[in-house]
Amino acid sequence: MKWNLLLPATLASCFLSSLVAAEPGPHAVINISQALLRAYKDSDVVAFRQLLAPSVRERYPIEVLHQVLARCRALTFEIDRISLPSWGNRHVGYFGVYAELATFEMLLEIDGDEKVVHWAITDNITSRDQSCMIGHML
Repeated sequence: MKWNLLLPATLASCFLSSLVAAEPGPHAVINISQALLRAYKDSDVVAFRQLLAPSVRERYPIEVLHQVLARCRALTFEIDRISLPSWGNRHVGYFGVYAELATFEMLLEIDGDEKVVHWAITDNITSRDQSCMIGHML
């Protein structure tokens, strides 16, 4: 008799949980930052673009992404490594970027599907003029 009540409750619970917005995993920002770094270091624009959210990907065809990443490389030259995020949450991370000639800041924001909605590497995070930025804040 209890099974008759348990099944509808379980099905309702599964349905309601599927309506809740997707939440990235606890290490998603770190994992995505590492994937971005690999694609950046390999100059693999296709792999880099696959990490972008669909709405951002629409705004950055391969040719445009090549130009943005060329501006990033002009700023950073080679990137040796990035730090773990110094602050953030499951959607946002703020990192140190250790490049060939200087240290920079990196801001990474992801959506619930663990895709990039905003990414920037800069030497002045508060500046309105950012040469190395991809995302919705343009």
